[in-house]
Amino acid sequence: MNLFSFLLSIVITITPPTSYKCDGDLLKATIRNNLNGDFAQITNLEELDEGAIVVLDGEEINLMLPVSFQAGEISFTDKKWLWSYQDNERGLHETNPRLAHRLPNGEIVEYDCDPFVADDNELS
Repeated sequence: MNLFSFLLSIVITITPPTSYKCDGDLLKATIRNNLNGDFAQITNLEELDEGAIVVLDGEEINLMLPVSFQAGEISFTDKKWLWSYQDNERGLHETNPRLAHRLPNGEIVEYDCDPFVADDNELS
């Protein structure tokens, strides 16, 4: 029975990439649990706790967003910025997360984010 549980846990693991190109800019996403104050880095979205945060580091964007508590969603927001791996409209989209920015005038700017894998030319 333990082997079955282990195999099932592999199947339901939701592990998003950590690097993205969002409208042409490189963005690194690091998820940390902080319920116990340990800032433990996690890679499986199924392991999020109530104190989770995502740190988004890029040339133009440097954010630390807390987990939201929307039912059916896996997202982080400060009500100005949104980083989402799952929402009620699109379902699970962990390889192409949603990045949105609410401007002071109420307009919402959406960024197109795709997984990024560096090739040899980009690393030098």
